[in-house]
Amino acid sequence: MTRYIFLDFDGVISTDRNNLGRKDLGLPVRDELGPFFDANAVDNLNRLVDATDADIIITSSWKYLGFDAMRELWKRRSMPGFLRGITPDVTGGYMFKRGMEIARWLHDNTCDEPQSYRYVIVDDGDDFLPEQIPFAVFTNPRIGLSAEDADRAIAILTE
Repeated sequence: MTRYIFLDFDGVISTDRNNLGRKDLGLPVRDELGPFFDANAVDNLNRLVDATDADIIITSSWKYLGFDAMRELWKRRSMPGFLRGITPDVTGGYMFKRGMEIARWLHDNTCDEPQSYRYVIVDDGDDFLPEQIPFAVFTNPRIGLSAEDADRAIAILTE
């Protein structure tokens, strides 16, 4: 069975805690790739990927930099897992925009065989379709992906 993690960045692996902590220490909060990621949140993402062997699909607004830029970021920051893709942009002022983008990605990439895959959405927002909510783990944007959040995501992907 194939497993997917639909991953947001801001509020999940790029956190207020990390940015404010770096500022307080007089350290830069970003490089040419964007804000630095929170080491604790990345460790929890790594544990999630290790436990599930899930591929990552980026839902974050960072995806507008393009898939090549996301692959470069993933490589240069030694991020865990295999970066499978980015969700397509669904234009317009739709409610549930991110949920519609995830639904479109799943439709386009899974041959409409829901029994052949499992997915989890990791995000600090709630812009998802009602049927996606049971597959969502909502993070606290201040601390990002916590150990408890990773445990919930692992449970969703391995049930």
